[in-house]
Amino acid sequence: MSRMSCFGVLLRASIVLYLFLKCSEAQCTPCTNFKGVVTHIDSTAQVDSNCSLSTGNASVPSNLTTVNVLNKNQNFNCCCTTMPEVIMNLTASEITTSSVFLSWTEPFGNRSFFRVEWTDGKTNGSQNTPETSFNVTALTPGVQYLFTVTAVAGDNTTVGQSKTVSKYTKPAIIRNLMSIEITTASVFLSWTEPFGNRSFFRIEWTDGKTNGSQNTPETSFNVTALTPGVQYLFTVTAVAGDNTTVGQSKTVSKYTKPAVIRNLTVTEITTSSVSLSWTEPFGNRSFFRVEWTDGITNGSQNTPETSFNVTALTPGVQYLFTVTAVAGDNTTVGQSKTVSKYTKPAVVRNLYVSEITTSSVSLNWTQPEGNSFFYRVKWIGANISQNVPKTFTTITGLTAGMQYIFTVSAVAGDNTTVGEESQIITLTKPAQPVDIVATRRGTSQLNVTWTLHNGTVEYYSVNIFNAALNYTSSNTTQTREASFTGLQPGRVYEVTVTAVAGDFRNQSAQVQLATNPNPPGPLTITERTTSSLVVQWTTPGLMIGAQGISYNISYQLNGTGLGERNLSSSTTSLSSNLTSLSSGTCYTITVKTMGPQNLESTSVYASECTLPKPVVNLTATPLSNSSCKLQWTDPVEVKNYYTYRVQYIKATGPVPKTVSTNFTQVNDLEPGTGYNFTVTTVAATGSEGSPERTFCNTKPNVVSNLTFEGLNTTTIRLSWLKPNDHKPTYSYLVTISKNGSVVEISTMVEMYTFTNLTPGNCYNCSVVTVVQDVKSDSTETIICTKPAVVKNLIAIGTTTNMSVTWYRPMGQVDNYTVTIYKNNVMEDNRTITNNYLSVVFQNLKPGKVYVVKVATNSGPLTEALNVTNATYPNPPGGIMVVDQTTGSINISWARPLDMDLGQYSFSVFHLDRQNLTEHNWTLLKNLQSGTLYNISVVTVGPFDYQSTVVTTANSTRPQSVIRLIEAGITTTNVTLVWFQPESKPGYTFRVEITNQSVTTNTTMKTITGVQSGSNYTTNITITGLQSGSNYTFTVTTLTGDGTMATPVTVSYFTRPFAVSGLVASTVNTTTVNLTWTKPPQYQSGYTYRIQTEGCMSAPTNRTTETGEGDLISELTPGTRCTFSVSVKALNSIEGESVSTSQYTKPESVNMFIYNNGSNSTIVVRWEAPRGNVEHYIVYLNKVLFSDLLNSSIRSTSFLNLSAGRSYTAVVTTISGPFNASSEPGTTATYPNQPGPILILEKTTSSISVEWGEAPLMTNTTFSYLVTYLSTQLNNKTVTLTNTRHTLPSLSSGTPYNISVATVGVLGLQSEKVWSSLVTTRPESVQSLSVVTAEENITLTWNKPVDHKPSYHYYVIWINSGLIISNTTTLMEDLIINQLVPGSLYNFTVTTETADGTKGAPVSNSICTNASPVFNLKCDSPNDPKVILSWTKPKGLNQGFQITAYETNQPPQDQAHYNTSGDCTPACGHTVSDLKHNTDYTLTVTTLGCGSSSTIQKLTCKTGVNAVIGVAVGVTIGVFAILFIITIALVIHWRRQTKKDTSDIQIHSMR
Repeated sequence: MSRMSCFGVLLRASIVLYLFLKCSEAQCTPCTNFKGVVTHIDSTAQVDSNCSLSTGNASVPSNLTTVNVLNKNQNFNCCCTTMPEVIMNLTASEITTSSVFLSWTEPFGNRSFFRVEWTDGKTNGSQNTPETSFNVTALTPGVQYLFTVTAVAGDNTTVGQSKTVSKYTKPAIIRNLMSIEITTASVFLSWTEPFGNRSFFRIEWTDGKTNGSQNTPETSFNVTALTPGVQYLFTVTAVAGDNTTVGQSKTVSKYTKPAVIRNLTVTEITTSSVSLSWTEPFGNRSFFRVEWTDGITNGSQNTPETSFNVTALTPGVQYLFTVTAVAGDNTTVGQSKTVSKYTKPAVVRNLYVSEITTSSVSLNWTQPEGNSFFYRVKWIGANISQNVPKTFTTITGLTAGMQYIFTVSAVAGDNTTVGEESQIITLTKPAQPVDIVATRRGTSQLNVTWTLHNGTVEYYSVNIFNAALNYTSSNTTQTREASFTGLQPGRVYEVTVTAVAGDFRNQSAQVQLATNPNPPGPLTITERTTSSLVVQWTTPGLMIGAQGISYNISYQLNGTGLGERNLSSSTTSLSSNLTSLSSGTCYTITVKTMGPQNLESTSVYASECTLPKPVVNLTATPLSNSSCKLQWTDPVEVKNYYTYRVQYIKATGPVPKTVSTNFTQVNDLEPGTGYNFTVTTVAATGSEGSPERTFCNTKPNVVSNLTFEGLNTTTIRLSWLKPNDHKPTYSYLVTISKNGSVVEISTMVEMYTFTNLTPGNCYNCSVVTVVQDVKSDSTETIICTKPAVVKNLIAIGTTTNMSVTWYRPMGQVDNYTVTIYKNNVMEDNRTITNNYLSVVFQNLKPGKVYVVKVATNSGPLTEALNVTNATYPNPPGGIMVVDQTTGSINISWARPLDMDLGQYSFSVFHLDRQNLTEHNWTLLKNLQSGTLYNISVVTVGPFDYQSTVVTTANSTRPQSVIRLIEAGITTTNVTLVWFQPESKPGYTFRVEITNQSVTTNTTMKTITGVQSGSNYTTNITITGLQSGSNYTFTVTTLTGDGTMATPVTVSYFTRPFAVSGLVASTVNTTTVNLTWTKPPQYQSGYTYRIQTEGCMSAPTNRTTETGEGDLISELTPGTRCTFSVSVKALNSIEGESVSTSQYTKPESVNMFIYNNGSNSTIVVRWEAPRGNVEHYIVYLNKVLFSDLLNSSIRSTSFLNLSAGRSYTAVVTTISGPFNASSEPGTTATYPNQPGPILILEKTTSSISVEWGEAPLMTNTTFSYLVTYLSTQLNNKTVTLTNTRHTLPSLSSGTPYNISVATVGVLGLQSEKVWSSLVTTRPESVQSLSVVTAEENITLTWNKPVDHKPSYHYYVIWINSGLIISNTTTLMEDLIINQLVPGSLYNFTVTTETADGTKGAPVSNSICTNASPVFNLKCDSPNDPKVILSWTKPKGLNQGFQITAYETNQPPQDQAHYNTSGDCTPACGHTVSDLKHNTDYTLTVTTLGCGSSSTIQKLTCKTGVNAVIGVAVGVTIGVFAILFIITIALVIHWRRQTKKDTSDIQIHSMR
């Protein structure tokens, strides 16, 4: 550094030090002596901070140390004054929007004043103040200011160091704070910028429990995360840029919208109420508003609970229920939750059955109250249902004779809501029984079986009758078999089987079945000759009068098998003459009865012989009074075995005597008695020749079977049978007697008629036989004449009694039987003695026709006479006036007691008129008004009998007054005037004045002197009324008896003044604010009625009591509303109304979409939104499907849609320039019905079904729901996508109802196709066994597994591949008759259900037993053999087996021979290699494919051999000769010996 530089630095430092010392004095002293020349334009001088420098007259701020000199060589002066100290504690307090109050502490030292300066960077302000505080005003709110305070010295120039503070003014209060959108969790706030500035806004909110705060630079803020339904206090404050200074807060209190309720459900639905339940919404709420509408009428109710029962609804109507949570301000509402439900339809009325067949039932009913969409008809007997749109239906495909429970319920439009069921129980008519056959028969018994092809029955009524026998019998059974015993043999009976189910009966066609005939009576020979026999028999027992009866007679010669062949013949008589017979020969005669339907009795046998020749030259010689001798010559061709029967008749009967000689003596005869002696040749028992007779008179026999017949009341015919020994010489002596009087009559005939007898008397009669004046014993009887009928029979009735009288008939009467009948049914029966000629029947039904029969009884006989009459009807009950008009009186009366409806009528009398009616009421028309009428009513019964009269007197109503009007109204008076038509004398008028339903005055005015039929005008002035009150004036015309005309009523009011200055301002879519000015002469207590029209379904009225304005809310959007404001006085009297109009916006509709059960139609329906809608447009699947629809339209239909598709609809409302769209609704068309069900296969446990594919269902998703059920099990279902299925695990022999429905989108099901009563195959029978006989077999089997009572069995039998016959039986056994012996049959038994479904057949093949041979004979030639012959047996055979063994030897040594069966008709076989002259037992057995026949035996003797015979003869001859020689020698020897001895003896004797 140079020396000059160092010098300069020192110089400058010296100057500065000098200046510093000079300026540190108490005041500024001018520096005039200090001058300097600035050699540079820019010159810097360092000065003290407390001094101020000046250059010339310019002052330089003290804070400058560098002075800029403008010109070179300029001089500057320095005035140095000491600076004030800096102020202390500068603070800003009391900051407002436009001022800041500054304060500070005095600085050390002196100062003259303070300079306060402020700036916001744009504008500056300055103010001097001697104080240590200063209020800076006229600031801008919310602006940051820099405040500077400087102490100024006394020179007003020197200032101290400044003190600064920066402060913001308070921001101004925000303006127009409002909530423009409120949700459940947020409130959107909006406001206007405050005056001045601000940095941001602080938003704070609190619900009293929790607080929130948020800053925003905007003039709006959406406060979120709030609790629904809670009242919040929102505060908005402007904040200055220091983030600390805040302006005055603005607050607003708002409720958040309550949250939408949750889980809105319908818990109970009745016909008139719907119970709603929901879950509390999140957050808070005050109460809930429940609203409902059916599109026509609306309802609303508030409730604090989470459930509500909406009542007084119409049945079967769809209602839209809306539930909205309302906040505590009673205004803020949350989002509504809606549910649409139908009320239950009411129960259908008057359900009845109109027609019933075996397979169908027709139902009718009356539509229920309210609405219904269709009806669901279910029948429990088959667990099936169907839907019908009308109030009638016919259910088909039912099972005959089955009980069904039918229920009908109305279904609402949603196809789901169902009303209460109406139930009726009935049965289908049973099916007709067919195939009536007799399975077993006897002579007095028929076992009848039949078939019922389908259905069930409760029981069968089996009727059997025979008209000829006047026989009828009936039997009831629950099986298909009935047995009748006690029948007559050989009769054809008409049989009918009636199936009975409940009250229904179905009778079969008549079938003729016959009983087996009885065999004929014992065979007797009524005539015999030497070459003929007349066989006679009696009519079979119990078969007298039987029709179609014949007899088969056959006979065969008795003997050892040799002789004539069996001959037969037929006859309808009771005898037969067998001719060309051998005399004296015995024959076996067989007779059997041939009945109707080719039925045979068992055979009756008799062994009878032809007559031998009679004896000849018979003579009788009486030997004594007690004996006779008979003698004769043997008959021609007499046989050595002939005997003779000598017979004579005693009084006790014939006395036979058998002798073998040609003479005899008869002893022990009664003297004086004629006898017939006969001698008869007897060849055998019953074979007698014609007798040879002689005659003696004996006492004749008595007559028999004495009977009588009453021809009339005075004539009796007596008849009898001849005695068994009757002869032409016989006569009869008839005797009749009574009370000692006897009359005898002789006659030759067996009958006599008595005339001129007394009616009702009895007589003793006897008849004896007379021959040659010898009388028989007497036959006696008692005969009686018929009694005569009564005379002049009369029956006279009262209402409950019938008095019967008559005159006594001629002749004798023991007593009378009086019987009364009603409808051919006996009501009462009396037997009275002949001392009485009348009887009274009591306790009869009034108004009924009765038939009285009076029978006269005498002894065992009776005669009757009838008379018909009726009881009088009961009178009607008391007459009641149902209604009166000016020209008619409607009366009614109780029906008469104890009388049947429809059996009587009524006759009504008034004036000279008579009305006949069957009703218990009548309308008397064309009467004069206000007139008294006498009315009487009688009951009219049979024969136009009339009851006692019931009367009444009543007036018609007078004409009501007309043209009742006010003739002048003041604040206290009302003058009324009216016109009385058809006035009559005695009329009075009742004038009633009412106020608030309290009668305040009644004025009666009587009109007198008015002629009948004239018209009259009157008036009355009502005074003393209160102004502004509502009065009701009623004028009633009264007749003289107090009958009132229809009252005529009018009301009148006084009126206050109207309001003025009415202005309507729209607040939002649902609110309009009204303001007005008070009316003149306003009075305390006045209210205002605000009527709103045009924006609701009906005008609404709202009353406000305070203020001249009101906020009208809950208006319907989109509607032009007309508001009328009227002043109302205390009693609701209104002044003239003042009106204005204003519009609201429309709302969207609640839309419903239905398919109405259709597969091609979608119906879109909506409820009209609140208010007015000018047009609707409808979108289907986002496509506009409709033009603008009129606002009156509530639905539209989309036709020809595809089946089983999903469709979504949106309805848009249009009102003026506004529109709103509904929430989309989705439904689907029903799928198409499947094709018919085919039954492919049935087993015992399954059914295979197939059905047609549902048509027109491509490009959509669907399946099939198969339902099958039986009457014993619950429904079973299966869902399939194919059209074939096998239903497994079914019960055998069980009917199932099978249905198939197509299931489309949304689970919709088509109508079901049915296959009803498809029966699984029953199990087969078990253990089929066969027991064979010759012409029948017996089948037996066990019931199949899972047997059911309705099963029957179908049995067929086949021979040679052809079905011979078939039958049906309920039993597990069967006897099959009329089979061919020895034939192979195949028997098949098949289980069959009631509807004919067959199980697997079970078969058995077997042969019938072979039939035995008959007419087996043998011939024995003179060879050691036997020739057998026989007639070929019935049926088929495979030859014959012949055995032969010696009769006296054991049969095990028998020889067997077989021979072919090919012989027609005579068969034979020669058995050789036998012994001569030996008895052999021979048997013939028919061989068959099964069991052989029974064995036929015959004993034959072989012939003698001729050679052996000669040898034997020779041998015998030789032996005989030798024997004779031997005898001769012996005799000779003995004689020789005797000769020798005799000589000696003789010699000695002599």
